This record gives sequence, structure tokens and C-alpha cells, in this order.
Amino acid sequence: MKRLALLLALVVMTSSSVFANQTVKLAIGDWAPYTSETDVKGKLLEEVVTEAFKLEGIDVKYDYFPWKRSYIYVEQGKSDGTFPWNKTTEREKEFYIHKISLIKDDGVYFHLKSKPFDWNTIEDLKKYKVGVTLGYKQEAMYKEKGIVADTVPNEEQNFKKMLAGRIDVYQTSNVVGYSAIKKLFSSTDAAKFTNHPKAVETDEYYILFSKKIPNGKELADKFDSGLKKLKESGGYYKIIAKYLGSLM
Repeated sequence: MKRLALLLALVVMTSSSVFANQTVKLAIGDWAPYTSETDVKGKLLEEVVTEAFKLEGIDVKYDYFPWKRSYIYVEQGKSDGTFPWNKTTEREKEFYIHKISLIKDDGVYFHLKSKPFDWNTIEDLKKYKVGVTLGYKQEAMYKEKGIVADTVPNEEQNFKKMLAGRIDVYQTSNVVGYSAIKKLFSSTDAAKFTNHPKAVETDEYYILFSKKIPNGKELADKFDSGLKKLKESGGYYKIIAKYLGSLM
């Protein structure tokens, strides 16, 4: 009987390991409405990523850190991946990146309506007090171009400083920017913000998968497969409408 019980236990354990989903650990920060640790209305891309991986039999665990730390943890293999990030030549060397982008969004310059702002080239920013978020790609670009920028740990602080007159201009996603303004300020103060009509760039966002883990390339390929299925089913567009309906 003891041998039979042991045999049955081994069968159950084996079956459980066969059918249990793989879990991917992703390090992210707050960038509502795309990602957020606390805002249930700020998890658009978290839901996209979760549902796409689910279609491939993979579960997702999210860990929240400042963006720069999330990036470093994936570089070091302490986390499997991080999102949403732009695809760059440097990042393609450092990480595995899937092919189908998570979402497209214009990057624009925000400013107060009371503070006239115009630009044609990035050199024009030298005339203004510029804000930037720690770890964002603009931080390195501004240094390279000789633009003095005030660096803070998160997006929200840049908008608060802009309202207080401590910076003049800040570049971020059009969607994320207005989401932050709506969340942070009263309707009266929110109405004081605007953005320059000319987009700085149209950004596409991706998950960066670590090259320090054995299945990084496999995870990137699996995610592409799941995201394609999610788009073909229409589920992707329902998620977009769910979160962005009020911002469109």
C-alpha cells in the first residue's frame, strides 16, 4: 500500500508539472495608463501582455521598481523582461526584442498654455527650462546635445514642476501625458496644459527580454505568437478601447 501511495503521489506531481503554466517575471514601473502598481485604470499594457502570454500557456508576475532599476535587473538577468521600451540599436544588442510592437503612440512636448513654446530642431530646447525623467532615453540625448535638463525620478514630478513654473517643457507620450495630467490635477489646473502640435516622434513600445536567462529568445518568440493571436481575435482592440475610450 505504501508503494502504491508513493507511486500515485509521483504520478500526481508529474502531471502537475506537465500542466502547470510557465511563469515569466517582468520588472516594470508606473506609466499609466500603460502600467501602474496602484491604479486599476492604468494597466492597459499589463493586460495586453498578460492575455498574450496566456494564449501561449504562460503566466506573468509583475514586480514594480523605478524604471532605471527595472532596466538594470533585466540586463543582469534578475528579471526576465521589462516594458514598455522603445527599440533602439543599443537595446537590440543588449536584449531579445519581439517583432510586433505593443502599441504606437506619439511623443510630444508638453507645456503650459501661458508659456509660449515652439521648436523646429532639438537645439531650440536650449532656450527653455527642460524636464526629463531618470532613465528615459531623452536623458542621454539631452546630454549629448548640450541641453541642460532637470532630472527627476518620475513623470508626475515633471508635470508638477511645470505647473509651478520650475520647468517650461517636458517630452513624453501623448496618451501618458494627458492621463497623468487628468489624474494629478483639478480640472481647472489640468486645463492649463497643452502640447505642441508637432510630434517629436511616433514611438513603438516593446518588451525587452534578458539575454542572461536561458529562454529569453523563446519568450520573445512566444510573446509575438500570443500577441498576434490576441490581435486576430479582436481581444487586443477591446483592451485598448477599455482603457483609452475616455482619453480619445
